[in-house]
Amino acid sequence: ESMVHALKETWRVSRAHLLDIRPRLGEPQVIVRDRYGRDTICGGLHWNGDDPEGHPRAEAALSQVIAEGLFTIVAEKQFDWIDAYESVDELVEAINEEWESRSLGEEAALKLMRAMEAAGRGAVPFIRQPIGIRLLKKNV
Repeated sequence: ESMVHALKETWRVSRAHLLDIRPRLGEPQVIVRDRYGRDTICGGLHWNGDDPEGHPRAEAALSQVIAEGLFTIVAEKQFDWIDAYESVDELVEAINEEWESRSLGEEAALKLMRAMEAAGRGAVPFIRQPIGIRLLKKNV
């Protein structure tokens, strides 16, 4: 498989450690924050296909090279990645243009519009997505 081959090639060219950074499985959430810092969750972005951007295959590939003894996970952290937008239009445009494998459903879009209206002036729409970082140690 190409992901396993890529990780083996990474093992070959890396010196001692490797930082593995990738989105974690989990639905990215569309949220509106009002000027007082209160958040309204409007819904999630939905995958447009069977394979959410290769996450299951990437995790399987990493598990395989770890099982083969090429790498050891030294440390692991998860945090939220935030993409903030100036307006609802900008957020929707970004989803359509940049998030090729995801879409914003009609229900979430309606909630987003209502939440922006209720939040009033100074409201910010954003997308929150779980991101994981693993520090891998090269085994020799």
